[in-house]
Amino acid sequence: MGLGERLDAVRAEASGRGVTVVVDLHGKPVDLAFTREALSLRPDDLAAVIRDLAAEAATAAVTEARSILADVVPSDLLPS
Repeated sequence: MGLGERLDAVRAEASGRGVTVVVDLHGKPVDLAFTREALSLRPDDLAAVIRDLAAEAATAAVTEARSILADVVPSDLLPS
């Protein structure tokens, strides 16, 4: 698999309060799942949980992509 394909395949997941969010490398949600716990939340609270989990998953996705890039780019050239 080439570098572009490896980066395109990056997915990261975060879960909490009955919500699971999966995002791609760009932080775009690609999957969203709810349990009964999540469905009992007020709409504003549910939206906040989704936003927070998406941000957490996006951070993990960038970390994974950084690891992939470290295979081909010297670490001193990668932003910290």
